[in-house]
Amino acid sequence: MKRWGMNTYMYAPKDDFKHRAYWRELYTVEEAEYLTGLIQAAKENGVIFIYALSPGLDIGYSNPKEVACLKRKLEQVAQFGCNAFALLFDDIEPDISEADKELFQSFGHAQVSVTNEVYQHLSQPMFLFCPTEYSASRAVPDVRNSEYLNTIGSKLMPGIHILWTGPKVISKVISIESILELSEVLKRPPIIWDNLHANDYDQKRVFLGPYSGRSTDLIPNLHGVLTNPNCEYETNFIPIQTLAMWSKCNQDGKRELSTNDSVSADIKLETENENGSVEDVPSHLSPDTYHPSQALKVAIKEWLNEFYVSKNAYGRVVPGPFLPSPVPSCPPCPPSTLVNPCPPTPTINTCVGVTMTTSVPCQQVPFGGNPSNPLEGDPSAFQPLTNDLMNSLVSGNLPPLLQADTKNDVILEPMDCNPSPRSSECMQERITEKDKQEPENIVTSTVCTKDSGKPVDGTEEMITESTDISNSRKEEEVKQLTKDDVSLLVDLFYLPFGHGSHGLQLLQEFFFLKTNGHIVSEHRKKSHDKPQTPEIEEWYQRAAKFDDMTKNLSRLLMRLTFIPNRSLLYDLYPYLWDIKGVVSLLNSYLKWLALGRVPPAVPGFIPPTCTWFSKGYKEAFMSGDQEPWLFRGGLTAELQRLLPLESVTDLFLYKPPEPPSAKVYTIRPYLTSDEAAVYEVCRKTCDDGLDGSDVFPDSPDLIGGKLVGAFLCISPEYCFVVEDEDGVCGYALAALDAQQFLKKTEIAWIPELCRKYPKPKKEDGNMLTPAEEIISGFHNYKTSVPDLVFKHHPSTLRMSLLPTVTDSSLPKRLLACVFSALKANGSHGVYCEVTVGDKNIMDFYFKLGFLEIALQGTSDDEIYLGRIF
Repeated sequence: MKRWGMNTYMYAPKDDFKHRAYWRELYTVEEAEYLTGLIQAAKENGVIFIYALSPGLDIGYSNPKEVACLKRKLEQVAQFGCNAFALLFDDIEPDISEADKELFQSFGHAQVSVTNEVYQHLSQPMFLFCPTEYSASRAVPDVRNSEYLNTIGSKLMPGIHILWTGPKVISKVISIESILELSEVLKRPPIIWDNLHANDYDQKRVFLGPYSGRSTDLIPNLHGVLTNPNCEYETNFIPIQTLAMWSKCNQDGKRELSTNDSVSADIKLETENENGSVEDVPSHLSPDTYHPSQALKVAIKEWLNEFYVSKNAYGRVVPGPFLPSPVPSCPPCPPSTLVNPCPPTPTINTCVGVTMTTSVPCQQVPFGGNPSNPLEGDPSAFQPLTNDLMNSLVSGNLPPLLQADTKNDVILEPMDCNPSPRSSECMQERITEKDKQEPENIVTSTVCTKDSGKPVDGTEEMITESTDISNSRKEEEVKQLTKDDVSLLVDLFYLPFGHGSHGLQLLQEFFFLKTNGHIVSEHRKKSHDKPQTPEIEEWYQRAAKFDDMTKNLSRLLMRLTFIPNRSLLYDLYPYLWDIKGVVSLLNSYLKWLALGRVPPAVPGFIPPTCTWFSKGYKEAFMSGDQEPWLFRGGLTAELQRLLPLESVTDLFLYKPPEPPSAKVYTIRPYLTSDEAAVYEVCRKTCDDGLDGSDVFPDSPDLIGGKLVGAFLCISPEYCFVVEDEDGVCGYALAALDAQQFLKKTEIAWIPELCRKYPKPKKEDGNMLTPAEEIISGFHNYKTSVPDLVFKHHPSTLRMSLLPTVTDSSLPKRLLACVFSALKANGSHGVYCEVTVGDKNIMDFYFKLGFLEIALQGTSDDEIYLGRIF
């Protein structure tokens, strides 16, 4: 903060239970030492430390003992060296007790009375106040006519600053007009408490984009800005640095300038089309002009160095009770996380801020970043979200709303904004597009750094294949994170109301390919010999492009796992691993579509109503008219919902590997060349999930012929395999119409097995071996699946994974891929037949959401498990 010119740090963590839930209790000696050290660290760096207390849950405003407790608590913190305070009355019920009503005219009068009394008792220090109506959306009936806000403005002592989040709890844009109106009501300029980058309301989102949506023209009309950053400390480099850059500028690079202004015409070129491409921003903006894209480009370049600062990813977890707040009608104003500089001590949720007492020009920097403004939809096509749509957004297809960050495993690391430079190391700057697809043939341009950590003029050189470089050096270069990688990372996790350009490309390409997949099917059905039409060529070209994007994302995840900054890795990995899994799943589905296996239309199929391409959804998402928690899940969820799996969202809930792993598993359609590998996996898992090779030493393919052969022969179009670097390690085999599949098995497949394996001949009294029992079953085969099974489960399935597979999410992803293929062709349910004694296999299916199908009069040896989707 000192390095970036920021001067205010507010301690307001809701996971410090003595800040909110137990606000009356004084800090212990150990806690006092911690806070004292933190306050002293702030002073040493010229940063104002504000201690905030939230007594609004249960304070008795008219009770002198309650007010005395409040004073005593703040006096204790003042003894630690703190000389700035805040009282927060956010996210509480707008009501007071009957006893308070006897003394105070209204809710606002009660808060003002207590706040003024405490403020004066502490000799009028720097003091902040957060009203209960802290955004325009919570003002009743509106800002200008709110009795509560007018009371606060007129009665609160002039020296007390008032916090405000903007038009919403999480505001896309904060306009000058709204601040001027608010200032008239409050009788003072507000301090913006900005939740733009707060992410504690959505467990699938982290916000890495630049500070935006706030004109620098706001600066003269504010007392300051506090930002609630992401809960994960290491992810806040760009959000905090770009806020610092914004605060030092006095001209807005994105505002509408006059037509005579030479900058104006160029700036207006920065538009984003439906494919997510973005025009470059002009490089000649003045030093005191702030543009989010310019700021992002600078921040990405500096953040790249942070990935190579050695940091451990562990710390002492401080035990203590956590008392969750009552669930409000809307999510609370999110806390933020910065990590204290003095381990081992508790992690705290904080706000970081800047004040604008002077205007310092921005540093002149090169320009031309990778911005991601929201798509400019047709305003005439916008339809307000209906109640049904809102309810589905809130309750359907998405994880539960988080009320606060309740993570227990926290990382304790110093706030290292100025990392030590590396000596004599080379940072990879660029990889050519061809080499992104062929990392083993790397051609790079490197910029060497010396002790200053900055590029040295004249040191750029090309490294080509003809250069003599050791294999280990090449491997290191392949693992080296680049600015393009970081730009991709930022684009995937951009801002609450918009996705980055790479994210939009993923959406657009997959939607096009899925929507037009039927043309591939129609072409393949007509004739393989006919030349491809331009439409077919375009489809395959865009499918190849999506495959390249998938590989880039996998490469980013791999490179991230090798960075020295393990703290940063652990903060980012769960998010990146999650979206990488979803994109890989989509790519697997596209590979299946490329084989021409989807019909033009499925009778009775209703597409999901809440996707990026549903009418009105995208516009509502980007408009900022709704709070972003209505669209939880971010880009990851947007991509997920494009699959026809709106009723099986549990298949997208899983924990990332611990520790982070670079191991890659690929799900793809089955090929005839995979037959031997599938048979081998079947044999190695046939004994209740364990290796059964010893059971069939003379007939290694026997068990495969029984369990998987019919699927591969009769229904290969619905078969998928999983492979890693060693080859096929699992499969999911399905048949769309189970009844027809069983008939074909009996007519075509079983006779083939009978010819291959003659019926065993045993004298009376001799026991058959397990292999002979299976062969005997072929010769006495009879379909026995009850018709009732097919009523709700028209398809059948068989899955298996080798015990060496370590990714616990893989079975869910594999099943999601199969379900997508079956659903695209009209199925709505699947069953599998399991032997009663195979407890591990039953447990495997139960964990995937299968339930036993209740039947009467069936064999005691077999049960049927089913799942509807």
